[in-house]
Amino acid sequence: MTDWFDEHVPRHVRTLDVYQPGKPIEELERELGISGAIKVASNENPLGPSPKALEVLPAALSQLHLYPDAGGFALRRAIAAKLGLDLAQIALGNGSNDLLYQLVLATCEPTDEVLSHKYAFLSYRLAAQVAGRPFVAAPTTPELACDVDALIAAITPRTRLVVLGSPNNPTGSVVTKAGAERVLAALPPRALLVIDEAYAEYAAQYPEVDHVDGLALLRSDRRVIVLRTFSKIYGLAGIRIGYAAGDKAVLDVLGRVGRTFHVSSLAQIAAIAALDDDEHVAKSAAHARAQLERMRAEIKGPGVKVYPSLSNFVLIDCARPSTAVYEALLRRGVIVRPMAAWGLPGAIRVSVCRDSELPRVIQTINDVLAS
Repeated sequence: MTDWFDEHVPRHVRTLDVYQPGKPIEELERELGISGAIKVASNENPLGPSPKALEVLPAALSQLHLYPDAGGFALRRAIAAKLGLDLAQIALGNGSNDLLYQLVLATCEPTDEVLSHKYAFLSYRLAAQVAGRPFVAAPTTPELACDVDALIAAITPRTRLVVLGSPNNPTGSVVTKAGAERVLAALPPRALLVIDEAYAEYAAQYPEVDHVDGLALLRSDRRVIVLRTFSKIYGLAGIRIGYAAGDKAVLDVLGRVGRTFHVSSLAQIAAIAALDDDEHVAKSAAHARAQLERMRAEIKGPGVKVYPSLSNFVLIDCARPSTAVYEALLRRGVIVRPMAAWGLPGAIRVSVCRDSELPRVIQTINDVLAS
């Protein structure tokens, strides 16, 4: 099979950096012979799904024999109304990652480049590589944030998509309003600026921090595409639903490469209800901010650094290889995310959890870092 693989699989597929998902908590408990493990590895909302979304799902189950609305009209109308945009400016996806893949397929010629920076979300690179498009990662600041000067220096006439997460996963850093405007001004005429705002609702709880508002930027420049998701603060990661906001001409092209019926009926119905659940959003954002502040204050160790974050996770520099830290935490029943795949071999990422679990998470991390 090795010969077949080498001979028949396209080179850009053979060399893909495969995304490695974390194991289910039940499988890890079985393997390690432990119970009561706490998972803080996937940036999920520990408060659960939007209660309003849960309320509407049972009534929809009797309609599962019908195909979903391929145009997603009801959900798109609801999103457009909430954001103050036109219906044609909203596109739906099977999570926001799905829309990023569509953007690469729909807009990039084989030699066009997708540009981001080191330590950005792995899917930016994967979306380019799956389509066989070159991916370029600009250097970051010493604090692992987007270095706008370095990013602009990396722009070439071949740059087609510039993708920036704000807040960025896994670092939690943001791009400032002025920084995003500078990147936009430096784009070649045919390029687009994609702002991944998967954690935007968390960042909105920090008005004292200067960070870009992708939707405001979109209203002033049609070259901006904003990606958002219902997976994070709305707690709907299990049914996969996200959306893009942008110029209607760009989003029309996405529909040409997307799969038919790629967003399920349950996802659309739940998202419509969740979109109106301001109480759950506010509660989840406040919960995350309080926990991040406590983790930054209480997680300590020789050489250890906890980075600031405007999301629902923190990046921790362990001052040692993170694989050993990850495995030691696993044995103690705390599941974090090691960051070697992101090019950060000494770091782990830790998501927020239930309030009842946080003391154990902090104590366990500190015990491992001190050992």
